[in-house]
Amino acid sequence: MSVKIRLTAGVVAVVSALSVAAAGPASAWPMPFTPEQQRFINQARNAGFPGDDDAIMQAGLQACQMAFSGQSRPDVVGALAGQYGADAGPTGALAKAAHGILCTSAPN
Repeated sequence: MSVKIRLTAGVVAVVSALSVAAAGPASAWPMPFTPEQQRFINQARNAGFPGDDDAIMQAGLQACQMAFSGQSRPDVVGALAGQYGADAGPTGALAKAAHGILCTSAPN
């Protein structure tokens, strides 16, 4: 390998490492939940859905995505209950709360 190619490869490696190191801390900061998102989390948690705030929010966003993609409410509930190890009752409440708060224009 010529010196020029090795030098270029070294520069690319250093620049790549620096860009990842610079981006790391910025992506590590959490974004606070909006009041609507917190209301959704509280409703889902009060219904008995398991997990921390992030897991509940993720499940709610998945419920919205599934509803927008045309899946029926029972299919959404079944898929999320299986994925999160939750009972159908709390998962149904989560899907209903997600539809009423997070994705109000999603089809039922």
